[in-house]
This record gives sequence, C-alpha cells and structure tokens, in this order.
Amino acid sequence: MSMLLTAVAAVLFIAIGGSLFRVVRGPTLWDRLAGVALIGTKTLILLVVAGELSGQPEMFTDIALAYATIGFLGALVIAKYFEGSSSKS
Repeated sequence: MSMLLTAVAAVLFIAIGGSLFRVVRGPTLWDRLAGVALIGTKTLILLVVAGELSGQPEMFTDIALAYATIGFLGALVIAKYFEGSSSKS
C-alpha cells in the first residue's frame, strides 16, 4: 500500500509542476488563476496522502482542512476584487 501511495505522491508532484507551468506561462489572468486553484487542490490531496504515508492521517487531514479554508477565502477575495474592478469599467 505504501508503494502505491508513494507513486500517487510522485504523480501529484508532476501534476503540480504542470500546473505551475500554466501559472507562469498562462496567456491570460484566468489561466493563471485556474493554475493556482489546481495547485491548491493537488496540494490538499498530497497532504492527505502524506498523512497516510506517515501513519498520522488525523493530523494531516486537519492541516488539509485549514489549507482548504484559506484557499477558499482567498478565492472569495480574488472574486470580490475582480467584481469590483469590472463594475468600474
């Protein structure tokens, strides 16, 4: 089971690298925002996998939940910012 989880973690790292490429290279702001959201989601999954690998899934799940909450609030702030900037035009 740990071999499978290690392989999943490796695939997630590669996928995060691909999303990071989209953040850096994205032609539009929306591509970059989507890349950041993908990195956040993959990081959550990686935290849960790391918890299973370390034998402490409860602790890592709590960290993942806190990270998800911060990411959600960040998305709300960004959406509110763009809503305000688009209504001024």
